[in-house]
Amino acid sequence: MKPYHQTTAYTRQGMAGGFMDWANQPWPFKRYPDAPPQPLGEPRLPEASFWPSLLAWPPAPDAQAPPLDPAGLAGLLALAAGLTAQAHGGTYLRSPASAGALYPTELYLVASGLGWLADGLWHYAPEANAPRLLRPGNLAGAAAKVLGGRPRGLSFLLGALLWRSIWKYRTRAWRYCLLDGGHLLACLELALAACGLEQHPCLAPATSGGELLGLTPEREALVAGVGAGETVSEAGPEPPAWQPPEEEPLSPREQSDPTVAEAAALGLGERPGPEPDWPGEPAPVGAARLHPRPPEDGPALGRVMLARRSRRNFIPQGLNAAQVALLLAASLPMEGPLGATVLLGPGGDLPAGAHRYYPGDQALALVETGDRRAAAARACLDQMWVGQAALSLVLWADPARLDAAAGERGYARAMLAAGRAGQRLYLAATALGLGCCGVGAFYDAELAAAAALPSGAWPLYLVAAGPVKGGAPV
Repeated sequence: MKPYHQTTAYTRQGMAGGFMDWANQPWPFKRYPDAPPQPLGEPRLPEASFWPSLLAWPPAPDAQAPPLDPAGLAGLLALAAGLTAQAHGGTYLRSPASAGALYPTELYLVASGLGWLADGLWHYAPEANAPRLLRPGNLAGAAAKVLGGRPRGLSFLLGALLWRSIWKYRTRAWRYCLLDGGHLLACLELALAACGLEQHPCLAPATSGGELLGLTPEREALVAGVGAGETVSEAGPEPPAWQPPEEEPLSPREQSDPTVAEAAALGLGERPGPEPDWPGEPAPVGAARLHPRPPEDGPALGRVMLARRSRRNFIPQGLNAAQVALLLAASLPMEGPLGATVLLGPGGDLPAGAHRYYPGDQALALVETGDRRAAAARACLDQMWVGQAALSLVLWADPARLDAAAGERGYARAMLAAGRAGQRLYLAATALGLGCCGVGAFYDAELAAAAALPSGAWPLYLVAAGPVKGGAPV
């Protein structure tokens, strides 16, 4: 994956001019003329409490959740990928964050043995908060071959419609597709747990997933999936060949990018890839131990997920150590493929500077003193609001470590994990009444220097958080 990451790195000297072809902007919703959505009725949101849900890893099924039914599935889908608001320009916002509000990630589900929903492959229509049946039949066995593990009553699959991101971000689009996939994955995992469902995520699905969904590889890529619910004993026979229902084009002149398509296909295999072992580094002597203590009377998970927005009107005010501890524990509750550097400004309990975060020990080690936020803002294409945020979480990867643990698929795993961590930071900030906004566009080498990253590290994502004007009411 090194050639793709290196060729899509931004530099000040290499940034070319361009324009947005607004007349050819992709439509935000997939449209199947012959597959109307099937209403599920009024959604019932889960009642799980926010902080216990967010801080648990792996996400633990809520033992108090009622059995899943149509209203429960409607609530689950609304939290995972549903519409939450309409911006002033008319753009619909959704539960997961998305670069440029382009929402390239599509959500599919395979149902088996539910009784109240026909067996088959369904596509989620967020504009209706309802699924549409694409392919009837018992496909639980086929989904299990894509995601690994036993056949289950529900299997969720995440596809990235490449043109939605290529339209704005061009060859760098695959980065955004993976980050956005991680955003939705985080929402889906939390929603499943809140609905009382066991889950088994897969960040390296098998190539047969594209065939199961009827995807055109250069147009839409399967990025991740989650098997959920109880196992089913009867998976059904091998599904016959099928022809996907007709789909309307995303825009008048839908286009592809061979570099993006090649990157999306890199590392895919005939079998789903198991989760690699990601041993973490212990915190060095002298690192500051954090002690995340969530409030006892926190809000409901569903309320926070629907209230999440991107807010960047930061004010010059620091964070206390308790707030920093909760934000970081929520973002990175486990070891994984990522490194994490935290840029803190003055005015809080912790010293200003660049700190390395160690998830296993929940500790911060000061790497460089001094306020480095302005340099990070300049590296983020001179978006100076970044420098006003009290905290910036810079997520990065060691390419040699990725290769050793996961081969060619390591890069995609890391980017998905960065999106997952970013979405969780969004949610934690929302619950604390703080603003939050992610940045995927930056001069790569400049951001690495501003954040004092280790030599050779690749910055993947910056997520800024802190107090904002007027607060962020839940």
